Amino acid sequence: MIFNKNKNGAKELRELTGSYYANNSFSKISGDIEVATEELTVLIGESVMQLAEKYYQNGEDNELVRKVQRPIAIMATLRMYQKNDLSHEDDGRKFKMATDNSEKLPWEWQLDRDDALHLEEYYRSVDALIRYLNKTGLQEWMQTDTYKLTQRLIIRNGNSFDMYFPIEKSERTFLVLVPFIREAQRLKVERAYGDGWDELLAEKAVPESDVHYAACMAVALFAMAAALRRLPLRIFPSGVIRGYMAKNGMADSRIADTDDIVRVAEWMEDDAAVWLDEMKRVRDGIIPVYDLIPKNDERNKYCRL
Repeated sequence: MIFNKNKNGAKELRELTGSYYANNSFSKISGDIEVATEELTVLIGESVMQLAEKYYQNGEDNELVRKVQRPIAIMATLRMYQKNDLSHEDDGRKFKMATDNSEKLPWEWQLDRDDALHLEEYYRSVDALIRYLNKTGLQEWMQTDTYKLTQRLIIRNGNSFDMYFPIEKSERTFLVLVPFIREAQRLKVERAYGDGWDELLAEKAVPESDVHYAACMAVALFAMAAALRRLPLRIFPSGVIRGYMAKNGMADSRIADTDDIVRVAEWMEDDAAVWLDEMKRVRDGIIPVYDLIPKNDERNKYCRL
């Protein structure tokens, strides 16, 4: 465990989260810490976690330790708070109320909002950890299967993905999208491009070529469309889908339902097809011709809202 369970463990959690009471018993949250640690290990790799634990046990003041500790602490405390809404006693679960009117119980919407804020904070701390690993080029991280896989993609990190589709530069979201990026690249874009794909994949020019940009746009949109259909919406940063819906004329304050998700995925695939065609045009050296004014159909004299 990357926390001191014998002493100062609760103090560490207080410093990392800002909300955990330092006088709480550490044993109450140790199980949640173990689960949160295992979940983070799946994301960053066993070797990175072992290195952080080694630094911690040796008492080294290392930045990696803090970057690893923070998401674990946030997720563990969130789960403990959720379980504490009810007390679990021998004769059943109890709902405690203050008899002297000194405290008021929160409404359900307040609890939901607090959960969402903690979850967003967890996502940001995971993003910060992965950005640190990418920036430092830690050998233990670069040897993981996840990192090696990203280096065979045309879009290799969350910061780059955000240039083609806004994901709030979330590295965690990018890693979730990696299987879908790989699928879109392999089944859609690479096949459409044909010979010379490896050269395009190896391009490192700044600014990038038009054909590379078009290929990345197509990959990003196809990947997002597939992910929306197969993954729970909650794994995405809260503003990602809502912002895309707002740009396409839908209210950005409305909660997305199943029909909205299907519609957004279809819009993304339509946009991806446009960029796929653009990639072929630029690859073949054909100057694209754009219709500045939409074609008028005399049979269609009505608009649909």
